[in-house]
Amino acid sequence: MLKKGKYEIIEGYDKEEITSILKNFDNSGIKVADGERNKIKKFRIVKNGHEKELNVKKFKKKGFLTRLIYRIRNGSKAERSYRYAVKLLEKGIETPEPIAFFDELYVDDEKTERSFYVCENIDYDFTCRELLWDDDMPERIKVEIEKNRDEIIRGFAGYTFRLHENGVKFDDYSPGNVLIKKIDEGDYRFYLIDLNRMSFHKKLGFRKRMKNMSRMMENRKYIGKFTLEYSRLYKEKSYNEIFIMLYYYTRKHKYKDKIHNIRRAVKKLFKRKKQ
Repeated sequence: MLKKGKYEIIEGYDKEEITSILKNFDNSGIKVADGERNKIKKFRIVKNGHEKELNVKKFKKKGFLTRLIYRIRNGSKAERSYRYAVKLLEKGIETPEPIAFFDELYVDDEKTERSFYVCENIDYDFTCRELLWDDDMPERIKVEIEKNRDEIIRGFAGYTFRLHENGVKFDDYSPGNVLIKKIDEGDYRFYLIDLNRMSFHKKLGFRKRMKNMSRMMENRKYIGKFTLEYSRLYKEKSYNEIFIMLYYYTRKHKYKDKIHNIRRAVKKLFKRKKQ
């Protein structure tokens, strides 16, 4: 099956079992996300006598030039997802366990190259979107969040601080990319997903830290709660300095997002007129 390409599998997992899943990706598994660019499915395997759930992400095929750039720079999205997950875990930052990546994988006689990232499935309870944006959600989750919101935000601020202290700049640090799992009463764990746009530094400066948070929330009250804990941990700046800078970048991002949406709507309108 693996006629060409690059791959890596974490020790302890069976290559034949993983490649069998990839071979049958289109016709098996449980759908998790079915986007235009990428698709994610959930599969079950047995490891060391215990059932384990995996998430498999299939990336859309890229053009020759894009693939060439990936090879020269930091690797494909699948490879970066895998290698960045390994780095995060080495730094003590929680993310689903990386299991494998496959690049330019040919399935039987198909001429289409596929790239896959395989990781552990996290049975999470909600994401930062429900926590920080008050979106519609099941009543059970709503009750849980309203009861423990301050505590969860404190935990998330601590998680973000650890991320920044380790020099990690996650370019897609947005509400849907942080999973939250309740471990016990008052104990919540946070996991980063969608990892392919990330960089690692010796140190992250104050402005980079605040700008990195600009997509995460808009509610002034939640920004204040987040800042309260972050300022307790980050001794270089006061509460007011952190709040002002974080609120500034949050508003700036919101403005840019509005402009982007207007431009996109105008482009769609012109396309319809041409048709």
